Amino acid sequence: MSDIKIRKIKQSDFKDIFELNCDLGYEYPKEKTEQRIRYILENTEDVILVAESGGEVVGYIHGSPYELLYSDSLMNVLGLVIKEKVRRSGIGHLLITELENIAKEKAFMGIRLVSGYNRIHAHKFYEKHGYINRKDQKNFIKLI
Repeated sequence: MSDIKIRKIKQSDFKDIFELNCDLGYEYPKEKTEQRIRYILENTEDVILVAESGGEVVGYIHGSPYELLYSDSLMNVLGLVIKEKVRRSGIGHLLITELENIAKEKAFMGIRLVSGYNRIHAHKFYEKHGYINRKDQKNFIKLI
């Protein structure tokens, strides 16, 4: 796919982002997706990049500063989604490389991410790009 453009997310991308999230099983309402994009753009230092082809958003990556008391600053990948019909065409590579470049420019010491234990293809993708699996862990949440 030679016509891929990587750019920062725009508020108007919310419908495409909603559909990409649904592809992964995250059926968060479209209206709330639009609200979340607006909130994140206006209130955080997060970096959200989209891959666009022919006017259609076909993928995105969402990175957020990850600040700890026991480590220098990291960029935390909160999401990387590529439309199923264009997976394995280099779009993920373009997105993660651009996020890595931005992280370097902003002096982050590295990038971290978590990936579901059953996402074997994603694990291979990350390993191919130099990411190492540091540990296995459980993920807990309490809704309030």
